Amino acid sequence: MHLTHLISFLTLFCVASASHVFTIQNKCNYAVNPIIANTNCGYSPRCNTPGSGGVPNPAIPYNGPQPGKIAAGATKSVTINNQWNGRIFNQNGKCGAKGERCTMLEYNLDTGSVWTPQAYDISNIQGFTQSVSIGASGCQSTICQNVNCPCTQAYRPGDTTGCGNDSPVRACKAGNIAFWVTFCP
Repeated sequence: MHLTHLISFLTLFCVASASHVFTIQNKCNYAVNPIIANTNCGYSPRCNTPGSGGVPNPAIPYNGPQPGKIAAGATKSVTINNQWNGRIFNQNGKCGAKGERCTMLEYNLDTGSVWTPQAYDISNIQGFTQSVSIGASGCQSTICQNVNCPCTQAYRPGDTTGCGNDSPVRACKAGNIAFWVTFCP
């Protein structure tokens, strides 16, 4: 019985201490200002209600530093905690605080166990403002270079269904995944 408790503790410790390194690359010929925005409630089945969906821990917001401006051709890395739900977008003066009205990269990393996948997508639902791509270590990449990119790559302006089946969403294995975000791929 003591061994069972130890294994449970170690499993919870490993899940709680997990994190994801995001490498943000700017291939544009101008500086970008990436913003990491939390969207914990409203986008996570766990929201602020521990125990919902059979998962014991609520989503955890990112409270670390913002990447700041990234010059043309430069790269920055940020470590984002496990169980994060949020968006990354280039604040170009048109975007709202959470990326409203702009191209957004959306993440649901609050999967809650070492056995369930991380999910991510590109969203132009509220407007296309930026060509972007997402890469994930050992998983599918996705890219959207213009407003007409296919549903298999990104949500189109005004389409909250992803062509009826959420086809832009990618899922990646559980655990600490390294992600790459590229502006102007």
